[in-house]
Amino acid sequence: MLWLAVLFLLMGPVVIGFGIREAALQRRLRHEGIRTEGLVVRHRRKSSSEGGHTTFAVVNFVDAQGGPHEFQAQSSGVKGLPVGGQAPVLYLPGAPKTARLDISSKRVGHLVASSVGGIAFMAIAIWMLSTGR
Repeated sequence: MLWLAVLFLLMGPVVIGFGIREAALQRRLRHEGIRTEGLVVRHRRKSSSEGGHTTFAVVNFVDAQGGPHEFQAQSSGVKGLPVGGQAPVLYLPGAPKTARLDISSKRVGHLVASSVGGIAFMAIAIWMLSTGR
């Protein structure tokens, strides 16, 4: 099981790194981003191994140059985002692929999940190494 502990120990910083990268993007979006309104066109369901599912909003929006774009929300949950409803969108100029929902709970939720996930991987690895499991 040493290999599993080492794998968890390596995964922790990687997951935290993704969170830091997302935090940097969120900061740029707040300072340099273009705000627009998008339209929720559907919800995408992703099945989990436990038999449940997670739902993500899929949003269409038009950039400043009039080009249409579509993206899937980074965070799960569609409360307040019904199909056909408006969704605030924020993206970097010239980079519509950076689009994110401009909803603070969605922005914060993704960052918290990355941080907690990374810390959990490292804590489990340290526990496994310290107990010899």
